[in-house]
Amino acid sequence: MDGKATGTAPYAQPANTYAQQGGANPAYHQAGGASQPYDAAQVDQAGYYGYEGQQAGVDPQQGGGAYDPQGYYDPGYAQQPATNHGGQQQQPQGYADPGAAAGGQQPQGGYGGGAGGGGDAQANTYFNEQTGRWEYIQNPQAPAPPPAASSMPGQQNGYRSAAPGGGGGYPSAVPPATAAAAQTPARKPKKEERIDPAQIPRWSPEHKTDEPVKKFFTRSGSSPPPSTHPFVAVDEGNCSPRFIRMSTNYVANEADLVEQTKLCIGAIIQPLAELSPAEEPPPVREFGNDGPIRCNTCRAYINPFFRFIDHGRTFVCNMCGSNNKVPEWYFCNLDSAGFRRDRNEKAELCRGSVDFIAPADYCDTDVTDPCYLFVVDVTYSSLMTGVLDSAIECIRTSVDFLSENNPRARVGIMTYDKAMYFYSVKKGSTEPRLDVVADVDDAFVPVLPETILLPLSDEKQTDMVYKVLELIPKLHAIDNGQRAEESSCFGAAAHAGQQILAGFGGKMITIVSSLPNLGKGTLQMRNDIKLYHSSKEQSLLVPQGSFYQNLATECAQTKVSVDVFACGSTYLDLATIGVLSRTTGGQMYYYKGFHSAKHGEALHRDMYRNISRYTAFGGVMVIRTSAGLSVSERYGNYFAREASEMEIPVINCDSSFGVMLSHDSKVTTKEACVQTALLYTTPEGQRRIRIHTLSLPVTSALCNLFRHSDLDTIINLSLKQGVSQILYKVIPKSARHALVQACIDSLFVYRKYCSTQHSPGQLILPEPLKLLPLATLGMMKHNLFHSGQQVDERAFLSAFVNSMPTYVACSFVDPCLFSLTEMPEFACVEAKDGRVFLPPVLKLSSDSIKPDGIYLLDNGRELFIWIGDQAPQSMLDELFGVVQYHENGPQHVQLVYDETAEPTSLNARVWTLIVQLRKNCPSFKTVSIVTKHTHTGASLDEAQFFDQLIEDPARKNKWDASDLGSKRDAVCNMSYIDFLCHVHKKIQDKFI
Repeated sequence: MDGKATGTAPYAQPANTYAQQGGANPAYHQAGGASQPYDAAQVDQAGYYGYEGQQAGVDPQQGGGAYDPQGYYDPGYAQQPATNHGGQQQQPQGYADPGAAAGGQQPQGGYGGGAGGGGDAQANTYFNEQTGRWEYIQNPQAPAPPPAASSMPGQQNGYRSAAPGGGGGYPSAVPPATAAAAQTPARKPKKEERIDPAQIPRWSPEHKTDEPVKKFFTRSGSSPPPSTHPFVAVDEGNCSPRFIRMSTNYVANEADLVEQTKLCIGAIIQPLAELSPAEEPPPVREFGNDGPIRCNTCRAYINPFFRFIDHGRTFVCNMCGSNNKVPEWYFCNLDSAGFRRDRNEKAELCRGSVDFIAPADYCDTDVTDPCYLFVVDVTYSSLMTGVLDSAIECIRTSVDFLSENNPRARVGIMTYDKAMYFYSVKKGSTEPRLDVVADVDDAFVPVLPETILLPLSDEKQTDMVYKVLELIPKLHAIDNGQRAEESSCFGAAAHAGQQILAGFGGKMITIVSSLPNLGKGTLQMRNDIKLYHSSKEQSLLVPQGSFYQNLATECAQTKVSVDVFACGSTYLDLATIGVLSRTTGGQMYYYKGFHSAKHGEALHRDMYRNISRYTAFGGVMVIRTSAGLSVSERYGNYFAREASEMEIPVINCDSSFGVMLSHDSKVTTKEACVQTALLYTTPEGQRRIRIHTLSLPVTSALCNLFRHSDLDTIINLSLKQGVSQILYKVIPKSARHALVQACIDSLFVYRKYCSTQHSPGQLILPEPLKLLPLATLGMMKHNLFHSGQQVDERAFLSAFVNSMPTYVACSFVDPCLFSLTEMPEFACVEAKDGRVFLPPVLKLSSDSIKPDGIYLLDNGRELFIWIGDQAPQSMLDELFGVVQYHENGPQHVQLVYDETAEPTSLNARVWTLIVQLRKNCPSFKTVSIVTKHTHTGASLDEAQFFDQLIEDPARKNKWDASDLGSKRDAVCNMSYIDFLCHVHKKIQDKFI
């Protein structure tokens, strides 16, 4: 086929790139109803008064949402035209507490303090059982919408209720509730009439717009935009949400308030996160040998919220409240408002993120060149599946990149099977030397580490690295049918790698294709299927023995990180091997059933991004909080040498950490602060301290915690909590039950205390959490939380979640489904400003799948393309280059890339969509082609595809009966609509 190739396809450059105009991964933001905008008649009929019709920039006095020119548009907050979201005048240096009334109790006036309003002054989603519809509560202060074009079944057209001032009233989406109706729930309609599936909340991509990418001003008082939404953060004193994203953007003043919400209170921290091209990197400041200004009591670093008093001679720490003398060399007079006159000239006084050059006493060891040691499996399995050949090409590409972009780097290579092979170059030598160590029970390194780790700054030494890469395949080739060695001494090889890097620190990149069964670190084959679905299954996720944990500790203490590229066709015991990456700040990659034809590109892309992304060395991070708060739990890949410090030997732009916060005492200040301090070494060898500071308003109002919550962060923290429980032998049933119960309890509390004016017969969902039931259903149905799955797969998923950035969490639990055959004209075509808008997201149900369609599903880790058996022939030819794909068989169908295709052609648009979905992900998303099997039944891939359509009831026999043995666990089998009804019923039961 002319102009078509299946080899090199377009791919977003993985190093230091970002989505167009500040886009993260493709922008899935939260929207109710169908993915397409409603016209006026649909809005009226569906009861979407006060939400869908509101557009950014609408004058609040004219109705609609409030638009803060220094903030992010927030629909439904049309309270007062000149107020912030708290209903009070904007304060340039702080926030007011909108709920601090009536002795700290929630005022009857509701959120924002407006008179006459209930607890739902903003838009809220609820299911009205009398109408059988999902509806939005109208903003009481918004003007009346036009009458409904037509009546919904079971609803009189134009219900009216009294206006706040006692006037004539206005049309309402909520039918009037009598006293009897308020006490007695309405009779439930028949199931098929109960809910309109098109109206229930779902994820949706960003709608096409000609407006520029929105700016988020970090001190505007608005909640940050969703993590997957394109935005440009402007640092006004608080750090960007790319660096610290809280689960709620108001801080409870006491523990009882947090306990009431049943929401997890914490943050996701990504200290070196990539920024969009339009965003400014943290400025670099140098304070000489004295180092940056710090509080003498709590050791917090200077930030925009230090308050200066006594004519500028004293500062008050915003973290602990103590007074500190200002050094003479840093003194500056105050202006009439009490601020330092130079506050806009010094980055540490006006920016939430700053890099300080570390003084000499911050460096406990000499800074060394960044080192990379590749430890490669050359067992029989590695040779037969193509792992070795793929690995050699990956390493060659990595050396090419490092020699051009980081000539300070040193690179070394060693291989292993039943023995260990060391490749070194002595001074003056023209050929690499090979040393073989066969004693893998008492392994040692036979040569000096500096002869293995070759500096790329020396062109001759770089040539030696390439010679080693040419030598390895010849040395381990299978000649004359001779069977290669099947034994693997991975444990001994990893220990030798640690000894090589111990004096330098750096990255150990390991490639594993066989279970370690020889020498140090030998592991038993314990993948016994008989243990699946039993009480002993969780023991398979607990590491075997102590060797790998002890080795991981040694690596962390010598500033060595371990990346694991697991390329096994059989069981590898990733639960044990994964300890190496989890403890050292590394990353695990898993290619199940590796074969070079299928996984070669993924291995190449993953290793290239691993090497090319921004990477720092020798990291130590400390998280500090305001008085009254403390860090109770921490998640991520790090080593805890001390209770307050997280040691991260190697940290990169994808490294993400979760923390849970708890109250030690009541927070008495108006704002509470979280500050992270990361000490690290740049790739250029400079020691720095990166400071991120986030100060948030403190509230005594329960509703503020709900209405300023961040669902992306809540999902991420919930997953990390669940993984932590599973690793400590909590059975999946208990983990799932905890997820469901947390969802029910949170929505019940909101319903009871923040929506008191509505009948218990209505399911009220706070706007930021309207997708919480769908997210909970997705988590509950995920293989991560079910027994009977492949143990290596579950171990990898646990590792993936443990370090997962926030923007990946949504699609991880609720995949995104796109139609490739019905894309709108604007979709996947680059706009004038460079942005690319995605097609509408379909509901995750088999109802969305048509036999004549072609669909793409993104689950955050991989992509699936499903081909209907009646798909148009022209599209099959353009996308897959086949005449009849059934004749070729599903394993032979491959997506082709047409280099000559026009940008508006289907082939080009599909590849544009794939590139957008792959952008900035920690690992490469492979594309699996799934075809419909009309004669032989569903294939494994097809079953896997449909299992991810979480809005459907679970496939029969997806989980063993023992996993759904109780009524409580049968919830996992529910469809989305049934689960919503289940949640609603449980909430109603709590009112009885």
